[in-house]
Amino acid sequence: MGTVAVSSPARPTLPANLRDVGGIRTADGFVLRDGVLYRGDAPQPGDPRSAHRLGLEPTATWPPSAVVDLRSESETRGRRHPLADVARVHRVALGDSLAPDRVADVAASDRDLTWAYRRLAAEAGPEIARIVGLLAREPGPLLVHCAAGKDRTGLVIGTVLAALDVPRDRIVADYLRTNDVLDALWARLRASGVPDPDHDSLFGVEAAALEAVLDDIEAHDGGVHGFLRAAGTDPDDLRRLAERLLVPDAAIA
Repeated sequence: MGTVAVSSPARPTLPANLRDVGGIRTADGFVLRDGVLYRGDAPQPGDPRSAHRLGLEPTATWPPSAVVDLRSESETRGRRHPLADVARVHRVALGDSLAPDRVADVAASDRDLTWAYRRLAAEAGPEIARIVGLLAREPGPLLVHCAAGKDRTGLVIGTVLAALDVPRDRIVADYLRTNDVLDALWARLRASGVPDPDHDSLFGVEAAALEAVLDDIEAHDGGVHGFLRAAGTDPDDLRRLAERLLVPDAAIA
């Protein structure tokens, strides 16, 4: 994938990669509830609080009552989260295994998206298990985000959807929606001080990268649920997760 060409407009004021995960259908006759789980790029000070202005459905429940922020302390630089006045903010940093001092022995040309995802997933089991617990137990709408809402967020949401028995092609289709907003996303990221990645493939998202991680997770003894239980997920939280996020699919009732 070549470098994304992005112009330099005035600072964007809207999240570029925010969306409701609701409406995705499982393989066994259920559909994800609208207005319960959102995924996105990092909220910024000054973002509107109106669902309509954010490009969500006007009836969407927004802002969320809980946030899972996947960024590290070095990324947030100790700044107060923009939604901290309205939401419980849970910081669950992912990506330490990709820090520059941890990958110095790997040539930049080898750090493609599949490499990054597999390295991250191999070490992030406990963090993903914690996030599943938060999703299962938080009573209101919840937003999962990192900086861009594409890689760490894509890995977490992909794992959650797999745990809910969403077919692989639907998981990947939701993940690939990020590629539709890359110009706006990178304009917003650069304006907020996020540096460009050191490998062209990291600008967007690639189906093969997420598929490789899902293959690894599903190969675990017990599949996705086995992976999550081994990482520390309470089995009751897997039941609560389904109860909270799924409703019968009226289209096939």
